[in-house]
Amino acid sequence: MDNNNKGAIMKLNLVILFILNLILPAMVSATETAYQWTDEQGQIHYGDMPPATDDHRSIILKQDSSRVHSEGGLRPGEREQISEIEQRQKQQQRRAETAGRLSDRKRAVRRAACANNREMLKASRGHDTFKEHARYLRNNCW
Repeated sequence: MDNNNKGAIMKLNLVILFILNLILPAMVSATETAYQWTDEQGQIHYGDMPPATDDHRSIILKQDSSRVHSEGGLRPGEREQISEIEQRQKQQQRRAETAGRLSDRKRAVRRAACANNREMLKASRGHDTFKEHARYLRNNCW
């Protein structure tokens, strides 16, 4: 095998390991085992570790996946907070876009005024208005 194939195989193995690291903990946490046993007094006990005696029964617990998927795993009130945050972000984005359009308009007006004053400067050589156009260009356009 050449080095390119070895490198590609190593990358593929790393990707597979990464995916397994993401998937396996979710699968393990989706089902858990609990144990049930009865003591000498006849009381029923439950626990996540088996008792020291062999007289126990294992129970497989499953998470209610419909609840997790329907609520997105969020606590009560968190969905409203998220929607408020999203609304604020949208408002900020709209304000930024409006400010951008306004500054673009101002820049366009300023460029037009500069172009107009350049033309007026050329046309006014030797006249009294020459200094006015030159001053405007010096202060606003250069």
